[in-house]
Amino acid sequence: MRIIIFAALVTAGGMLAQDQQSTTQTTTKTESKDDGKKQNTDSTTTSSNTDRDGHTSTSTTQTNTKSKRKHGKTKSTTTTNSSSSDTEHR
Repeated sequence: MRIIIFAALVTAGGMLAQDQQSTTQTTTKTESKDDGKKQNTDSTTTSSNTDRDGHTSTSTTQTNTKSKRKHGKTKSTTTTNSSSSDTEHR
């Protein structure tokens, strides 16, 4: 009898978990100039998560990397911007 009740609770928990939706999107763009001596890479990652109550949280991360190669040495600069938002459905 205990096994049947446990199986019913696990199944119900699994069904509730299916009401949650998650998406992630990543976009990357790389430009190379001056025979590869200068490179610029832009990357954007957006993640969204919605639970069964309609509560949505979104986070976005933008990264920009600039690299220069001169005299056999590479100098890179990376800038990262992050933002997030929460929305509650009523």
